[in-house]
Amino acid sequence: MPPDLTRTRTAILSSVLRLGPVATVSSVAEAIGHSKQAVSQQVVILRSLGYLEPAELRYGPLIPTDRARLAVGEGLAIYGQIAAGAPILAEQSPDDFTPNLETLLGLRPGDFLLHVKGESMTGIGVLDGDYVVIRPASQVHDGEVAVVLLPGENSATLKRIYWFGNEVTLLSENPLMPRMTFPTDQVQVQGRMVGRVGVGVPRVSWARD
Repeated sequence: MPPDLTRTRTAILSSVLRLGPVATVSSVAEAIGHSKQAVSQQVVILRSLGYLEPAELRYGPLIPTDRARLAVGEGLAIYGQIAAGAPILAEQSPDDFTPNLETLLGLRPGDFLLHVKGESMTGIGVLDGDYVVIRPASQVHDGEVAVVLLPGENSATLKRIYWFGNEVTLLSENPLMPRMTFPTDQVQVQGRMVGRVGVGVPRVSWARD
């Protein structure tokens, strides 16, 4: 921990990172059990040290800098680049930390996760048990991977979508799965896939003889 981060300053930064957009002097003071005056004084110091962004509004949100995230150790450790080479040494220090998964995945307000069941999209690396990041949308571009509500069913499916005149074709990314075709007015697009979190079955590639 950097020497300029006292226990109180560390607690403030940890609270700011945990609270996110709703982090203010008041909410942080309540979270860590200090007075607003005491937190406000420390916030001024943390801004001067580069751990918090400069204030745009007097009572605006507290915004942590990358230096704060690295100092507090918030997020997942990044150990540089690797080209399928030598393993990372146990004593090696991380180069950086991700701010959080939302930032890493480029999420926007309204985006959500869906838990994937099945193997119809394995061709693009979406495996059974993974999570996909969906951005709500009623229209998507031809060829995008979308969440589509199927006609006559109370369920949605993840497929690559194409329009052909008055018909919509839904394609899997698995040659064993048949394509599906429906009238355009019977298919409802609910969003587009913008990311994937691979937490499903173990990734097993082909084996050598």
